[in-house]
Amino acid sequence: MAAALSMGGAALWFGVTAGSVACWGFGAACLLHVPPALSLLGRIQEGLGNRGLERDRLTLKGVSHLMGLLALGMALTTAAALMGERSPQASPPVQGLALLAPGLLAPIWYAKQRLTDLHPALGLDAARTRTLLELAVLLLAGVVLGHWFPWADAITGLAMALRLFFEGRSLARGTTLTATCSGCGTGCG
Repeated sequence: MAAALSMGGAALWFGVTAGSVACWGFGAACLLHVPPALSLLGRIQEGLGNRGLERDRLTLKGVSHLMGLLALGMALTTAAALMGERSPQASPPVQGLALLAPGLLAPIWYAKQRLTDLHPALGLDAARTRTLLELAVLLLAGVVLGHWFPWADAITGLAMALRLFFEGRSLARGTTLTATCSGCGTGCG
């Protein structure tokens, strides 16, 4: 969660100031992964029972809608960038962030991936982290290709928008989680 907040804030700032669709899109996606992480933290503190499940559903539903809007905004901005003549060159801070993000997210995803068998909510969290890792790799590819191809940032932004659209749909499916109780008599509260 701290990595998503720090990388998200930095990427959003650098992307907006540099005019990089891929960078600000990555930053916004990182920040959109914070509410589900906070909701999961609350459920973990409550023992991963059914308490907090409704909060989790509402959080995932809201974030799924916001991801759809982000994907639409990125697609429209990408179209405008491709029609215009402005092509942002990655500044040193953006290059550093693009190199750092996959290096930070890969071990986090690996650690979360090992916990997926413990509870479905942990599996969903690992999948969200994997999506951030995929977006970080796309950002890095866009920055590298941007040295030779001026349209690389826009195309990377479009690829990110597609991935975010499908991630939003995946999160919406996560809102159909049902309460579980194994009939142990504890009330599963």
